[in-house]
Amino acid sequence: MRIRSRLIWSCLIALGCAALQNTIPPPQAASEPQVATAVTPFDSLASEYERSGQLQVMVRYDRPGDPQSIQGYLHLGRVQSMRLTQAGADQADLGAGDQLRQMDALIDALDNFTQIKADFASTLTYSDPRLFELPIVVPQTRPNETETAQLTRYLLEGGFILGLSTKFADYREGLEKYGHLVWGQDVWTEYLSEDHPLFSAYFKIKGGAPRSDQQTQPGRPPVERLNGLVVKGRLAGVEFEMPQPNRRVERIEDTGRLQLAVNIVVYALTQEGSLTQRLMQRLQ
Repeated sequence: MRIRSRLIWSCLIALGCAALQNTIPPPQAASEPQVATAVTPFDSLASEYERSGQLQVMVRYDRPGDPQSIQGYLHLGRVQSMRLTQAGADQADLGAGDQLRQMDALIDALDNFTQIKADFASTLTYSDPRLFELPIVVPQTRPNETETAQLTRYLLEGGFILGLSTKFADYREGLEKYGHLVWGQDVWTEYLSEDHPLFSAYFKIKGGAPRSDQQTQPGRPPVERLNGLVVKGRLAGVEFEMPQPNRRVERIEDTGRLQLAVNIVVYALTQEGSLTQRLMQRLQ
């Protein structure tokens, strides 16, 4: 009997141990500790100013000397004449639809290629005082006489015109009349040379402005000269024709032109005497 009882107890103990092992979960592999993204004082300040709308642009270089380390945010402005607003003209008739798609592509390029968070500011008239808070504007139409005086002041104070459909000859009279500038001496237009710092402001682009696919034709050089407006020695604008979007996919697929557009924006923001510098001096 004792032997039989011992055997029964041994079996019960063995079964109990096996059941207990089945209830204990297997050991889990130790997970790697999550590393929190460091928030710098610049990040915090940029987020604060962007949320509040107090500053339309804020950029800096994370690593001095490295053009591609630029970071921050930018609100890109569209400006039009008051007469267009009052007339209620059909924007589609003015090609505004294509221009909006081009600006969308520019913003996407900044978001994809750089650490600059880009967005649209509200569309303004040339006479709106908020014009002087926007470091880069894209004109929709020509200004009227009164608005030309304010646009001239904007350029003199460091503003930059990205002329997707603008010809700088339209501004000559206003710059002479209201800016009291001498054409050819204080203000002029020139084709940017291949070694202009704009072509290395972010990407290194050799040989000038690459032509878009629509502009490429047999016998034409693969690059074109980029026409700039120079005001008192500072590049105050560039005439730049972005390729038309592919209407089937609603995006611009010409990487070379998009990279050049990024260079234009980065150079406009960071050059000496830019409105960006004046705006950011408020933080000091």
